[in-house]
Amino acid sequence: MCFLAGINSPRRWLLASNSDNPYSTTNHLLAANGERHSYLAVRVVVPSADVPVPWAGMLTRGVNSAGLGFTYAFVPERNLADYPAQEWPARMLAHASTVDEAVACLREESPLPGNYLLADRSGAMAAVEVGGGRVAVCGPAADAEARANVWQRLAGNPAPGWDEATASTHRYGRGRELLGALDGATPEALRQVLRDHQEDGGPPGKHGRSLCNHGATDGTISSEIIDPDGFLWFGFGFPCGQPRGDEQDGRTPWGRLVRFSLPEDSAAGDLTTADGAITPLGVRLMS
Repeated sequence: MCFLAGINSPRRWLLASNSDNPYSTTNHLLAANGERHSYLAVRVVVPSADVPVPWAGMLTRGVNSAGLGFTYAFVPERNLADYPAQEWPARMLAHASTVDEAVACLREESPLPGNYLLADRSGAMAAVEVGGGRVAVCGPAADAEARANVWQRLAGNPAPGWDEATASTHRYGRGRELLGALDGATPEALRQVLRDHQEDGGPPGKHGRSLCNHGATDGTISSEIIDPDGFLWFGFGFPCGQPRGDEQDGRTPWGRLVRFSLPEDSAAGDLTTADGAITPLGVRLMS
Protein backbone atom coordinates (compact mmCIF):
# COMPACT_ATOMS: atom_id res chain seq x y z
CA MET A 1 0.00 0.00 0.00
CA CYS A 2 1.40 3.37 -1.04
CA PHE A 3 0.11 6.73 -2.20
CA LEU A 4 1.84 8.80 -4.89
CA ALA A 5 1.25 12.39 -5.94
CA GLY A 6 2.64 14.91 -8.38
CA ILE A 7 1.94 18.62 -8.89
CA ASN A 8 3.15 20.93 -11.63
CA SER A 9 4.92 23.88 -10.05
CA PRO A 10 5.82 26.97 -12.13
CA ARG A 11 9.18 25.46 -13.16
CA ARG A 12 8.84 21.68 -12.91
CA TRP A 13 6.85 18.81 -11.42
CA LEU A 14 7.21 17.93 -7.75
CA LEU A 15 6.61 14.33 -6.67
CA ALA A 16 5.49 12.96 -3.30
CA SER A 17 4.70 9.65 -1.66
CA ASN A 18 3.57 7.92 1.48
CA SER A 19 5.45 4.63 1.77
CA ASP A 20 3.24 1.98 3.37
CA ASN A 21 4.41 -1.44 4.50
CA PRO A 22 4.12 -3.90 7.37
CA TYR A 23 5.50 -2.20 10.45
CA SER A 24 8.31 -4.77 10.60
CA THR A 25 9.68 -3.14 7.42
CA THR A 26 11.73 0.04 7.56
CA ASN A 27 12.82 2.65 5.01
CA HIS A 28 16.04 4.59 5.18
CA LEU A 29 17.55 7.39 3.12
CA LEU A 30 20.98 7.11 1.47
CA ALA A 31 23.34 8.99 -0.80
CA ALA A 32 25.29 7.18 -3.54
CA ASN A 33 27.63 7.84 -6.43
CA GLY A 34 26.90 6.29 -9.81
CA GLU A 35 28.93 6.14 -12.99
CA ARG A 36 27.30 9.32 -14.36
CA HIS A 37 25.23 10.77 -11.52
CA SER A 38 25.13 10.90 -7.75
CA TYR A 39 21.73 10.45 -6.13
CA LEU A 40 19.56 10.38 -3.01
CA ALA A 41 17.24 7.39 -2.64
CA VAL A 42 14.99 5.56 -0.19
CA ARG A 43 15.75 1.87 0.31
CA VAL A 44 13.28 -0.72 1.65
CA VAL A 45 14.68 -2.88 4.47
CA VAL A 46 12.74 -6.11 5.00
CA PRO A 47 13.56 -8.27 8.06
CA SER A 48 15.51 -11.40 7.09
CA ALA A 49 13.02 -13.56 8.99
CA ASP A 50 10.16 -12.47 6.72
CA VAL A 51 9.15 -14.31 3.56
CA PRO A 52 11.54 -13.21 0.78
CA VAL A 53 10.03 -10.52 -1.45
CA PRO A 54 11.50 -9.00 -4.63
CA TRP A 55 11.30 -5.44 -3.27
CA ALA A 56 13.65 -6.19 -0.36
CA GLY A 57 16.54 -3.76 -0.71
CA MET A 58 14.84 -1.93 -3.60
CA LEU A 59 15.26 1.80 -4.11
CA THR A 60 11.65 2.93 -4.43
CA ARG A 61 12.06 6.73 -4.48
CA GLY A 62 14.95 8.94 -5.51
CA VAL A 63 16.43 11.95 -7.28
CA ASN A 64 19.79 12.29 -9.04
CA SER A 65 22.23 15.06 -9.86
CA ALA A 66 20.97 15.28 -13.45
CA GLY A 67 17.52 16.27 -12.17
CA LEU A 68 15.62 12.98 -12.60
CA GLY A 69 13.22 11.98 -9.84
CA PHE A 70 10.94 8.96 -9.43
CA THR A 71 8.63 7.26 -6.98
CA TYR A 72 6.77 3.92 -7.02
CA ALA A 73 3.63 2.12 -5.78
CA PHE A 74 3.30 -1.66 -6.01
CA VAL A 75 0.34 -3.29 -7.78
CA PRO A 76 0.03 -7.02 -6.99
CA GLU A 77 0.28 -9.67 -9.67
CA ARG A 78 0.59 -13.43 -9.59
CA ASN A 79 3.97 -15.15 -9.82
CA LEU A 80 5.98 -12.46 -8.09
CA ALA A 81 8.64 -15.09 -7.47
CA ASP A 82 9.46 -14.78 -11.17
CA TYR A 83 10.78 -11.24 -10.67
CA PRO A 84 14.49 -10.82 -9.95
CA ALA A 85 15.86 -8.66 -7.16
CA GLN A 86 15.07 -5.06 -8.07
CA GLU A 87 18.56 -3.66 -8.61
CA TRP A 88 17.67 -1.63 -11.71
CA PRO A 89 16.56 1.59 -9.89
CA ALA A 90 20.15 2.14 -8.79
CA ARG A 91 21.30 1.75 -12.40
CA MET A 92 18.58 4.12 -13.59
CA LEU A 93 19.50 6.80 -11.06
CA ALA A 94 23.19 6.38 -11.85
CA HIS A 95 22.76 6.71 -15.64
CA ALA A 96 19.43 8.28 -16.72
CA SER A 97 19.09 12.05 -16.98
CA THR A 98 15.55 12.57 -18.36
CA VAL A 99 12.06 11.12 -18.16
CA ASP A 100 12.51 9.62 -21.63
CA GLU A 101 15.70 7.84 -20.57
CA ALA A 102 13.98 6.56 -17.42
CA VAL A 103 11.06 5.19 -19.48
CA ALA A 104 13.57 3.44 -21.75
CA CYS A 105 15.14 1.88 -18.66
CA LEU A 106 11.75 0.60 -17.49
CA ARG A 107 11.21 -1.00 -20.91
CA GLU A 108 14.63 -2.67 -20.88
CA GLU A 109 14.64 -3.95 -17.30
CA SER A 110 12.32 -6.29 -15.37
CA PRO A 111 10.55 -3.83 -13.07
CA LEU A 112 8.01 -4.91 -10.49
CA PRO A 113 4.38 -4.30 -11.49
CA GLY A 114 2.92 -1.06 -10.31
CA ASN A 115 2.73 2.67 -10.84
CA TYR A 116 5.81 4.82 -11.39
CA LEU A 117 5.82 8.63 -11.39
CA LEU A 118 8.79 10.25 -13.16
CA ALA A 119 9.80 13.91 -13.41
CA ASP A 120 12.91 15.76 -14.56
CA ARG A 121 14.45 19.21 -14.26
CA SER A 122 13.27 20.29 -17.72
CA GLY A 123 9.63 20.04 -16.60
CA ALA A 124 8.83 16.69 -18.22
CA MET A 125 6.64 14.24 -16.31
CA ALA A 126 5.14 10.78 -16.91
CA ALA A 127 3.00 8.31 -15.03
CA VAL A 128 4.07 4.81 -16.06
CA GLU A 129 2.01 1.68 -15.39
CA VAL A 130 3.84 -1.66 -15.49
CA GLY A 131 2.10 -5.02 -15.44
CA GLY A 132 1.61 -8.23 -17.38
CA GLY A 133 4.78 -7.62 -19.33
CA ARG A 134 3.44 -4.26 -20.53
CA VAL A 135 4.66 -0.72 -19.96
CA ALA A 136 2.02 1.99 -20.45
CA VAL A 137 3.21 5.60 -20.43
CA CYS A 138 0.49 8.03 -19.39
CA GLY A 139 1.12 11.74 -19.74
CA PRO A 140 -0.45 13.76 -16.93
CA ALA A 141 -3.95 14.87 -17.89
CA ALA A 142 -3.71 18.11 -15.90
CA ASP A 143 -1.39 19.80 -13.43
CA ALA A 144 -1.74 17.08 -10.80
CA GLU A 145 -1.43 13.31 -10.74
CA ALA A 146 -2.37 10.74 -8.08
CA ARG A 147 -1.73 7.01 -7.91
CA ALA A 148 -2.22 4.23 -5.37
CA ASN A 149 -2.05 0.43 -5.70
CA VAL A 150 -4.37 -0.01 -8.69
CA TRP A 151 -3.80 0.80 -12.35
CA GLN A 152 -5.84 3.45 -14.12
CA ARG A 153 -5.01 2.52 -17.73
CA LEU A 154 -3.84 -1.08 -17.92
CA ALA A 155 -6.65 -3.60 -18.17
CA GLY A 156 -6.88 -6.63 -15.95
CA ASN A 157 -6.34 -5.13 -12.53
CA PRO A 158 -5.63 -7.90 -10.03
CA ALA A 159 -8.18 -8.86 -7.41
CA PRO A 160 -6.53 -8.41 -4.00
CA GLY A 161 -8.50 -8.76 -0.79
CA TRP A 162 -11.48 -6.49 -0.17
CA ASP A 163 -9.69 -4.11 2.15
CA GLU A 164 -6.62 -3.58 -0.05
CA ALA A 165 -8.66 -2.95 -3.21
CA THR A 166 -11.15 -0.65 -1.52
CA ALA A 167 -8.48 1.25 0.38
CA SER A 168 -6.46 1.85 -2.80
CA THR A 169 -9.50 3.07 -4.73
CA HIS A 170 -10.50 5.34 -1.86
CA ARG A 171 -7.02 6.80 -1.44
CA TYR A 172 -6.65 7.41 -5.18
CA GLY A 173 -9.93 9.34 -5.24
CA ARG A 174 -9.19 11.25 -2.06
CA GLY A 175 -5.74 12.17 -3.35
CA ARG A 176 -7.16 13.51 -6.61
CA GLU A 177 -9.70 15.56 -4.65
CA LEU A 178 -7.04 17.11 -2.42
CA LEU A 179 -4.61 17.81 -5.24
CA GLY A 180 -7.35 19.47 -7.28
CA ALA A 181 -8.14 21.81 -4.39
CA LEU A 182 -4.55 22.94 -3.69
CA ASP A 183 -3.88 26.66 -3.55
CA GLY A 184 -0.33 26.63 -4.89
CA ALA A 185 2.12 23.96 -5.99
CA THR A 186 4.71 23.82 -3.23
CA PRO A 187 6.39 21.18 -1.07
CA GLU A 188 4.37 22.42 1.90
CA ALA A 189 1.12 21.91 -0.02
CA LEU A 190 2.17 18.34 -0.80
CA ARG A 191 3.08 17.75 2.85
CA GLN A 192 -0.45 18.71 3.87
CA VAL A 193 -1.87 16.20 1.36
CA LEU A 194 0.32 13.42 2.78
CA ARG A 195 -0.97 14.16 6.31
CA ASP A 196 -4.65 13.72 5.35
CA HIS A 197 -6.76 11.60 7.70
CA GLN A 198 -10.20 11.52 6.11
CA GLU A 199 -11.61 8.00 6.26
CA ASP A 200 -14.94 6.66 5.04
CA GLY A 201 -15.65 3.72 7.29
CA GLY A 202 -15.55 0.09 6.27
CA PRO A 203 -14.74 -2.94 8.41
CA PRO A 204 -11.54 -2.96 10.44
CA GLY A 205 -8.79 -4.72 8.57
CA LYS A 206 -5.16 -4.96 7.72
CA HIS A 207 -4.83 -1.53 6.15
CA GLY A 208 -5.99 1.92 7.10
CA ARG A 209 -7.86 3.91 4.49
CA SER A 210 -6.55 7.45 4.96
CA LEU A 211 -3.62 8.88 3.00
CA CYS A 212 -1.68 8.96 6.25
CA ASN A 213 -2.23 5.25 6.81
CA HIS A 214 -2.77 4.00 10.38
CA GLY A 215 -3.59 0.32 9.85
CA ALA A 216 -3.22 -2.09 12.74
CA THR A 217 -0.30 -4.11 11.36
CA ASP A 218 0.56 -2.10 8.21
CA GLY A 219 0.74 1.62 7.64
CA THR A 220 2.79 4.61 6.58
CA ILE A 221 6.42 4.04 7.56
CA SER A 222 7.89 7.08 5.77
CA SER A 223 6.94 10.02 3.56
CA GLU A 224 8.86 11.69 0.77
CA ILE A 225 8.77 14.80 -1.43
CA ILE A 226 11.06 14.96 -4.46
CA ASP A 227 12.22 18.11 -6.26
CA PRO A 228 14.20 17.42 -9.46
CA ASP A 229 16.42 20.38 -8.58
CA GLY A 230 18.22 17.91 -6.30
CA PHE A 231 16.26 17.85 -3.06
CA LEU A 232 14.49 15.03 -1.24
CA TRP A 233 12.33 15.65 1.83
CA PHE A 234 12.16 12.57 4.06
CA GLY A 235 9.92 11.94 7.06
CA PHE A 236 10.24 8.87 9.31
CA GLY A 237 7.00 7.22 10.41
CA PHE A 238 3.52 8.72 10.16
CA PRO A 239 3.67 12.15 8.47
CA CYS A 240 1.12 13.48 10.97
CA GLY A 241 3.58 12.66 13.75
CA GLN A 242 1.19 10.83 16.08
CA PRO A 243 -0.06 7.24 16.38
CA ARG A 244 -3.83 6.91 16.65
CA GLY A 245 -3.95 4.06 19.18
CA ASP A 246 -4.34 0.74 17.36
CA GLU A 247 -1.05 0.50 15.45
CA GLN A 248 1.27 -2.38 16.32
CA ASP A 249 4.27 -0.15 15.70
CA GLY A 250 6.87 0.99 18.18
CA ARG A 251 8.69 3.60 16.07
CA THR A 252 8.63 7.26 17.02
CA PRO A 253 7.56 9.32 13.99
CA TRP A 254 9.33 12.58 13.23
CA GLY A 255 6.11 14.47 12.52
CA ARG A 256 7.89 16.55 9.88
CA LEU A 257 9.69 16.16 6.59
CA VAL A 258 13.37 17.14 6.52
CA ARG A 259 14.92 18.42 3.30
CA PHE A 260 18.18 16.78 2.22
CA SER A 261 20.40 17.99 -0.63
CA LEU A 262 22.56 16.04 -3.00
CA PRO A 263 26.20 16.08 -1.88
CA GLU A 264 28.47 18.43 -3.80
CA ASP A 265 31.40 16.04 -3.31
CA SER A 266 31.74 12.26 -3.51
CA ALA A 267 30.11 11.67 -0.11
CA ALA A 268 28.08 8.45 0.02
CA GLY A 269 26.38 6.44 2.75
CA ASP A 270 23.28 6.26 4.92
CA LEU A 271 21.61 9.55 5.84
CA THR A 272 19.14 7.93 8.25
CA THR A 273 19.13 4.68 10.19
CA ALA A 274 16.46 1.99 10.43
CA ASP A 275 15.24 3.45 13.74
CA GLY A 276 14.94 6.99 12.39
CA ALA A 277 18.18 8.56 13.59
CA ILE A 278 19.93 11.03 11.26
CA THR A 279 23.55 10.07 10.66
CA PRO A 280 26.47 12.57 10.62
CA LEU A 281 26.37 12.48 6.81
CA GLY A 282 22.64 13.13 6.96
CA VAL A 283 23.20 16.13 9.22
CA ARG A 284 25.72 17.51 6.74
CA LEU A 285 23.25 17.14 3.84
CA MET A 286 20.25 18.59 5.68
CA SER A 287 19.11 21.81 4.03
